[in-house]
Amino acid sequence: MHRFSPVLLSALCLASTACGPAPEQERILRFKAEGSFKIVQFTDTQDDQDIDPRTVQLIEAVLDAEAPDFVVFTGDNIRSGPETAEDVWMAINNIAEPVDSRGIPWLIAFGNHDEDHTPETGVGEEAMLDRYMTYSHNINEPSPAGVNGTGNMHILVFDSLGEDPVFNIWSFDSGRYAPDEISDQSIEEDGLPGWDWIRQSQVAWYHETSRELERRYGRKVPSLAFFHIPLWEFDLMWDNRERHGVVGEKNESVSSGPINSGLFAAMLERDDVLGVFVGHDHVNDYVGNYFGIQLGYAANTGFGTYGLDGTDADRLRGARVFVITANNPSGFETYMVYARDYAIQ
Repeated sequence: MHRFSPVLLSALCLASTACGPAPEQERILRFKAEGSFKIVQFTDTQDDQDIDPRTVQLIEAVLDAEAPDFVVFTGDNIRSGPETAEDVWMAINNIAEPVDSRGIPWLIAFGNHDEDHTPETGVGEEAMLDRYMTYSHNINEPSPAGVNGTGNMHILVFDSLGEDPVFNIWSFDSGRYAPDEISDQSIEEDGLPGWDWIRQSQVAWYHETSRELERRYGRKVPSLAFFHIPLWEFDLMWDNRERHGVVGEKNESVSSGPINSGLFAAMLERDDVLGVFVGHDHVNDYVGNYFGIQLGYAANTGFGTYGLDGTDADRLRGARVFVITANNPSGFETYMVYARDYAIQ
């Protein structure tokens, strides 16, 4: 397959329709004939138009080694640094091109830093989503009407014949920062972070969509959910980690917003989400089973942002991999791969 350089592809996308959306039939996700489906999660690539080349090397190495069927970026995809719209398009292309040029279907969720450049560039999340959606293999969609945030969506994964839905993937926009009247009070009185949270309209959308899928197909469709900012339950699970079989590292606080959205309770009630996976806290990579739903982090992918301290700074740069089998989706396997596995440092 011919590979364009990031600079050339960005110019083509700016000047032509070379990055038009894929035909509808190409957007159908399917399990392989032998019954497997692999997802790679990248998170917190968090760089600008002048991306650290090691981030691109890591993305490419993971894609080539794991050969995923689907890729999801879980927020803080870019950061402050762009000064013009063209800078934003280049920052987007830096992470999109390695995936799209390999013909892998992919989507992004937004994080709290994706609009940090907006005051300078005038490019907000909706314009960025429109840009992501111009890539041939991107499958992002706008949020349904009345649902808070940008790009809330789900996509079904069908059997190898494309006939029967076997699995489902949810993507949520977990927001940016809490409103001032809540954030200021939280910080001053409780010391809680001023992060945002998934709102009631999103919880209601998930609940009703889940019910509609069950009505349509006569059964609940097992799924994974991806977004950026962790739920409160991530911290509760860690506090009781021996009970919940937690494995992996926690090197910084769980930075949830000051409000518990109730999304986990809704998922527990619907009993179709097998796992919730996030980013945001760069140097956490733990995962455990919290009352039947796996909660997990992917450690951050980007080299242009903070990591661990000292000589360990880049030890946890990586990606999370998921292997799902059509005959046993609930037994999905997940594991981290790291830059050090590919001698990237």
